[in-house]
Amino acid sequence: MTIVKKLAVLVAVAAACAALPDSAAHAAGGGSMDMPRVPAVERTPEDEARAAYNAGVKQIEKAKDYEQDAASASNDGKREKLLKKANTAYERAADKFEEAVNNVPGLYQAWNYLGFARRHLGRYDAALEAYDRALKLEPGFAEAIEYRGEAFLGLNRLEDARKSYMDLFPRSRKHADELLAAMQKYVDQRRQEPNGLAPQALEEFAQWVGERATIAQQTASLDTGSTQVSWR
Repeated sequence: MTIVKKLAVLVAVAAACAALPDSAAHAAGGGSMDMPRVPAVERTPEDEARAAYNAGVKQIEKAKDYEQDAASASNDGKREKLLKKANTAYERAADKFEEAVNNVPGLYQAWNYLGFARRHLGRYDAALEAYDRALKLEPGFAEAIEYRGEAFLGLNRLEDARKSYMDLFPRSRKHADELLAAMQKYVDQRRQEPNGLAPQALEEFAQWVGERATIAQQTASLDTGSTQVSWR
């Protein structure tokens, strides 16, 4: 076949492929085929809130693990590094819980954990704001009452801490016992470092905590074991 005839054949093949539908042209070796686009699934604010909440919970769990390791660290340097990691995890947790409530402002569980993260960062006033939001949305939420009681301790607001305990005692013995343990730890810490608390106020509070511990032991058999489940 002459060169002219070969060129004529190639031109004819190219013209035929151009006339085919895209799929046929692709099969014939000419051109690419566009695949149909699958529409992206839009995430709702509830989806975003749930994802942020669960991510925040994971950061809280990491922070607790770091704190536990720090408590048993063999030297001050290692302990300090672990506590810094815990602090970073709490910061990330706070960011995630803020994201959650920005998407779904009525998510009381996220407000509660936002308060938890802020409290562990030493931001007690901001923590109280978050706990108050949680309790406004879900009055009587025992976990938030207990956490708020610990925030009151951080600010030396002892009367408010007492009220938190008395509110919890008939509502949830589990959470009341947790707050009582935090109160006992608080007394020990303030005796070492008063942090602005008057000695007389501390001793009066210590006496009250001791009396409540005795009553708690005497009435332990009346505990119903009721708890509240956090949203996931």
